[in-house]
Amino acid sequence: MSHLIKRILTPLDISSYSDAASRRSCEVARRHTSEITGLVVLDSPGIRSSIAPADVSHWPLVQETVLRATSDAREQIGEARRRFIDLCEARGLTHRESELEGVPADKILEASVLYDLVVMGLRTFFHFETQQDPGDSLAKVLGRTVTPVLAVPESDQGEPFRKAVITWDGSFSSGRAFRDFLRFAAPYDLEISVLTAGSEADQAEILLGEASSYLGAHGIEKFETIHAETTSVEEVHDHYLKDADLVVAGIHSRQFFKDLFVGSFTNHLIEAGDRALFLSH
Repeated sequence: MSHLIKRILTPLDISSYSDAASRRSCEVARRHTSEITGLVVLDSPGIRSSIAPADVSHWPLVQETVLRATSDAREQIGEARRRFIDLCEARGLTHRESELEGVPADKILEASVLYDLVVMGLRTFFHFETQQDPGDSLAKVLGRTVTPVLAVPESDQGEPFRKAVITWDGSFSSGRAFRDFLRFAAPYDLEISVLTAGSEADQAEILLGEASSYLGAHGIEKFETIHAETTSVEEVHDHYLKDADLVVAGIHSRQFFKDLFVGSFTNHLIEAGDRALFLSH
């Protein structure tokens, strides 16, 4: 299978999550011979809305405060760019940088359309000027993106992935994630498990048989199939994913698992923040 990850978009902030995403982007780019774009977004609407009071009689003071916050944000943006550039240069990778202005999630979505992969942290800190707590940009991007997203934990050091679990329920979105992931996984030597869950053994056998046929047709022989006889999010996470460093899931999956592997399950994995997630619609 040809390596189809040729353009990687990495949204940047100055957090340790962003550093982890940059390291992972570099690792993926090296394997796929890809180019990486580091994207920074000046959240000018967020700056104005967080500062401007209802009483416009204080407008001169508001303007001064907005300008100061914008200047601080631009300084942080410059630092995020420098960190990204230094990392790419140290690894000898093809890279470019892009700076946009607007709502971060919207700008990431707009920029991502002609990229093959978005790599970002499981937590985001795009409000450069003030934000101390994680924002919601990851959730907003996942809700609308047409590009696969690789979301990584803070602890990701960019080491090669070893074991991936594909959560598979027969839905359109889990099928898309399955297909997108095989393109991503082509240059890796991965142990792959295909996991389906629930008490319906006959249905599970059909789903896992289809998955096996698909993997075999693509020349993949090193895999296992697993039927977890549970729909408990916590049990699946704690028992069946304990050795995985990458989990593959569809973003809007509404068939056999009734949202187990995308709704509460994916939310659980994002909140846990302990492993990388490969997500597609």
